Amino acid sequence: MIRSDRGFTLLELLIGMTLLGFLLALLFGGFRLASRSWDAVTERTESTSAEQLARGVVRRLVSQAQPMRWKKGINQKITFSGESERLVAIVPLSGPLGAGGLAVVELTTASGQKGAGTTSSLRLVLRMTPLQYQEEVFSAGLENSEEHVLLAGLDSASFSYFGVEKPGAAPAWLDTWQNPDELPKLVRLHLQSADDSWTDLVVAPMVTASNCHWDSFYKRCL
Repeated sequence: MIRSDRGFTLLELLIGMTLLGFLLALLFGGFRLASRSWDAVTERTESTSAEQLARGVVRRLVSQAQPMRWKKGINQKITFSGESERLVAIVPLSGPLGAGGLAVVELTTASGQKGAGTTSSLRLVLRMTPLQYQEEVFSAGLENSEEHVLLAGLDSASFSYFGVEKPGAAPAWLDTWQNPDELPKLVRLHLQSADDSWTDLVVAPMVTASNCHWDSFYKRCL
């Protein structure tokens, strides 16, 4: 019997390498697709977590806003400033700033940079400082306080206020709160980004809630 020692021809070798290349390309494509899917899910999860955290912070601060008359002036407005891009109020101190006492908080929008490019994005920023009773205005000290970015990568962010602007007027949504004697009944934060996934946050300060009887001495609802 004659044994055949015939090996692979060059054509067979090329076909085999081509098929192996196709298999490797398909496998690599699958890995890339899985990696991109994982990155997209991770990014979306982080974005949702950041949104929920920011919403919780804004809800807590706005709901605890306290109206006061600043003692350094005559016929002073209540300690609340509401504009479309900036909100300033007094809230109870908590966390690392200490227990007890009051703090001035500012929620505002600020522009920022996207990486090394020149395209700017909008950020929602929080500043907080202990209330300084010796100052002429209640918001003194905010300009020197540390900036905390609650949300970044926004296309727009704005506040609006629902309530009675002046005696006899009907309640309405306003871009600026100018009532010197009371807080708005509702505060709305509108956020918008490229993916258009944000929903409005609407918060009612406890002082204006229907079941709250505000005690100005103890600074709380009864």
